[in-house]
Amino acid sequence: MNNIDYLVVSSTIDFSTDLVCYRLLKGNKKFYRINRDEFTKYKIIVDFQSKQLKISIGSESYIADFEKLKGIYYRAPVFLRTQSKNTLSVEEQLERSQWSSFLRNLILFENAVWINNPVDTYRAENKMYQLLMAKKCGMNIPDTHVTNSLDVIKEENLYIVKSLDTALFYDVEKRIELFTYSNVVSGRELKDYDLHAAPVFIQEFLNPKVDCRITYIMGKMFPFQILKRGEGVYGDWRFDKEKLEYIPFILPETEKQKILSMMSALNLNFGGIDLALVDGKYYFIEVNPTGEWGWLENSTGCEISKSIADALCLEGQ
Repeated sequence: MNNIDYLVVSSTIDFSTDLVCYRLLKGNKKFYRINRDEFTKYKIIVDFQSKQLKISIGSESYIADFEKLKGIYYRAPVFLRTQSKNTLSVEEQLERSQWSSFLRNLILFENAVWINNPVDTYRAENKMYQLLMAKKCGMNIPDTHVTNSLDVIKEENLYIVKSLDTALFYDVEKRIELFTYSNVVSGRELKDYDLHAAPVFIQEFLNPKVDCRITYIMGKMFPFQILKRGEGVYGDWRFDKEKLEYIPFILPETEKQKILSMMSALNLNFGGIDLALVDGKYYFIEVNPTGEWGWLENSTGCEISKSIADALCLEGQ
């Protein structure tokens, strides 16, 4: 039996998790990585008598004590945003729903440092709630409406239109997954749309702007400006993610304090925060509690993975 101090919850293809696990290995930490796409390979027992989680795979077994586990790096999504249930067998639906519930129930490790607790992630992933908290903490936000009505639209304006939640769909006929990005749309074009089926985010179009990604880990921040050929990106920068420049910059102390306040209000130890810099003024766009950052470390050499591993182990705190 191997007693572990840290648990990593992720998937086999998550590059960011690979980087954190490398740091934990380098620090000789006793941890185990459980991948949600390999659940059927494990034999798992939650023993309430001994207050232990027991994980076995092959001839190896690992034990996490309810009260003694020191930290959990939780990279699993809280919301299931994959194929429609109509494309899944009953067995697949059962497997996915019950393992998802199992992961949420890991909050029984009350004494562990969480990056991030799934309860807090669930709440913080709600974009309207994010905006409310950001505004309460003194951050600027774009003029925003969440609506299925065209009454707020002015034909002469440009808007950013995006889904209320991450929109990932499965086209049964074409057998492909579909993902939506934020789009720049004129008010005149929007007037031709039918929004009654579902509400959407409609925000003022900030342009020209410089997108900023701040990776936050328990008070420490890695701020980068996102540029294309030295200039700000028009619209959604994620379209050309691999072709962009990520330039470290100094975030003003006033903005740092607002972020600290917001992340405390959201009870998040980690987040990928998107800001837009317009005419010297920073606007909060969103925070992703399970945001990607591996590409930043890979392309810039910044040590986000080390900061996550240190925070998980409470080193230097």
